[in-house]
Amino acid sequence: MDMNYFGNINNEIEIKLNLVSFTNYLKLIGFLGKMEQEEHHLNAFFDTENRLISKSGWALRVRAESKRGLVTIKSIPTKEGLAVVRQEIESEIAKENAIAVINSNADVMDLDIIPIQFIKDKIGHSSLRKMVTFENTRQKKVFRLGDNNYLLEIDKTEYNDGSVDYELEIELKNDVLLETIEDSLKRIFISLDIPFKIQTESKFHRALKKAEIL
Repeated sequence: MDMNYFGNINNEIEIKLNLVSFTNYLKLIGFLGKMEQEEHHLNAFFDTENRLISKSGWALRVRAESKRGLVTIKSIPTKEGLAVVRQEIESEIAKENAIAVINSNADVMDLDIIPIQFIKDKIGHSSLRKMVTFENTRQKKVFRLGDNNYLLEIDKTEYNDGSVDYELEIELKNDVLLETIEDSLKRIFISLDIPFKIQTESKFHRALKKAEIL
């Protein structure tokens, strides 16, 4: 790990469950009740022609949200299972700057932010190209699982080939109560007749497959 970035690298601990179908997505939304927030994300991933970022174990994402942009690099999973652990470095940028990069009107490597500095240290000043883009609608609701409240994020992801994925994401501070969380989620899914299916592939990986890049 690059020591210069130690203070900026966070561990992202996430549960991701594949809801499989639009029907199951609606069942879960209906069960949770009125959502507290809805976000729309436009995502683009970048790499060199010969996939140097991917080969170094990272992915570079630029996201435009309703009021801001985000540039994030994420590692391949350092721990897999129900709660996947990845390392990440993230910086906020202006929404218009994110859209300019996503629309190829600006060069992501020109951004003076820590994720890009990290990438340059990994692969030098190589030029990057946009690999894939996709859109995501995220519904958010704080919900009690066991004795604690967690932010549930229900995603509808639309890919360029016209396909749509549905999943539930829960980001955790640690995995101490993972067994309790899993038990609570399984009871909810059983009551709604939704299969309890761990999502083993990232949205980026699925987008690459759908674009026949992998």
